[in-house]
Amino acid sequence: MVESSQGFPHIRLRLTTEGRAASPSGGGKNNPITVVNLGNRQGHGSKLKSSVDSLIFEWQETQEEREQEEKPPLKSRRIILEIDPDSFNPDGLKAYGIELIADTEDGYIIGASADLELSELQKKIEKFINEQYGGNRVAEIWEVIDGKKKPELILSPN
Repeated sequence: MVESSQGFPHIRLRLTTEGRAASPSGGGKNNPITVVNLGNRQGHGSKLKSSVDSLIFEWQETQEEREQEEKPPLKSRRIILEIDPDSFNPDGLKAYGIELIADTEDGYIIGASADLELSELQKKIEKFINEQYGGNRVAEIWEVIDGKKKPELILSPN
């Protein structure tokens, strides 16, 4: 009998020192929007890239305005994403250089990024477009929302 089972003689435990963990059976069902995005890498990737470029440009304009008004520069900026609520893990945003602030059940995320160029997000989008390893999760990011939309409009029920 195994040493650790001595306190529980009524339980038969088998000692295994080597082996592979069994993975859970069955895969999750992909959302149709995510499936379409995977099939249209160029279109979806270009849309996201354009949205990110627009957001960066807006951030740079805001930064210049703050300099002209002699205000201190902002250390981080807000970013709003719409994601696949069924499969995208919001905690995984750190891989994109984005810290999670809030998320909703229907797939909206408010995050913050200290990287005002969103370099990691841009790299992941490029990997997605070029079908490189590590880029498929971008299909689960449905939209980078324009910074002019207020979070209250996105998060409020009406």
